[in-house]
Amino acid sequence: MPLLYDIPLKVAGRIASGEAEVVGALIKEVASGRILAHVQPTQGFFDIFVQTGGAMAQSGFSPLGIIGAIQGEQIKSGIERLELGLGLVQNLQIANMALTGVGIGVSVAGFAVMNMRLNAIENNLGHLRQDVREIGKMIQASEIRRLFSDIRAALKDLDSVTTRTDHLALASSLQRQFSSHVSALNDLLTEAMAIGNETSLPIERLDLIWTLSSAKWLCEGAELRALFASEDLDHADDYAGRYMNDNLRCLDQLNPDAMARLVAAGETNLAKIVAKRREAAGLVDKIADGFERAVENLGEQQSLARALADAGTSGRAFIQAAKQETNSPFLVVVPEQ
Repeated sequence: MPLLYDIPLKVAGRIASGEAEVVGALIKEVASGRILAHVQPTQGFFDIFVQTGGAMAQSGFSPLGIIGAIQGEQIKSGIERLELGLGLVQNLQIANMALTGVGIGVSVAGFAVMNMRLNAIENNLGHLRQDVREIGKMIQASEIRRLFSDIRAALKDLDSVTTRTDHLALASSLQRQFSSHVSALNDLLTEAMAIGNETSLPIERLDLIWTLSSAKWLCEGAELRALFASEDLDHADDYAGRYMNDNLRCLDQLNPDAMARLVAAGETNLAKIVAKRREAAGLVDKIADGFERAVENLGEQQSLARALADAGTSGRAFIQAAKQETNSPFLVVVPEQ
């Protein structure tokens, strides 16, 4: 399967006519939903995105409380100036890369950017521990330091795995490491999301859920990248499906109304109760959007793994091509029909 750097004219014509549409990293036939092409951002796209999106794009993470409509519109406006075509700039999923860290296609970000994102997540967890005693008891400092140190080391190796002579063994080892990290983060996230018989909830608890989710999404993406690099596309397909179901479970566990009521439970003034419930409900909605975007991105990677496997295309070569390309913003994969 050839890796293209431009949308085939036939597919582009169908997008222009409305017969096809861009959905995240996929170009789909509107009538049937059939996938016509996969769009994979390259290093070139990511470089421009980071330059245009500003500080939030550089880290790919921001505490839940400071994500607002203004930041979102600023990022969207900056991305639209890229004029990259494909209708992608009209899709808020690109702006979401800066807000949630969940991108489109397989992540090819280098260690420096991934580490910046990990540092931002870890720092926010530290602030939450200090600010809220309950969170400090739930998230132990030594546990977080050890976990994030291990994630950081694995991300550093992931950055160079496709160029290593021992890439198969290393990529397989990294996949197991990231799988363990996802499991550990899931345990912490499950505890943070369990409201049980709580009579009140600090609003920072929502930020904790957001922050742990962001770390989980980072590790899920890294694990799938390791599977692509290890040429294990069948397992990339399988793990993407598993993580889709896991994120859907988290989405189902979110209860915006119940959480909003618990956050407002500490207020006695009616106006403050209403305002606090509204604020909390909006934050839970942002968390839900993150889980939905994670599910969509995992589905994109699952479909891509199948397309590459069906065509006998190397996952490692695909990652290398996307990572090394700096002139064209995209690789395009057209599945065999």
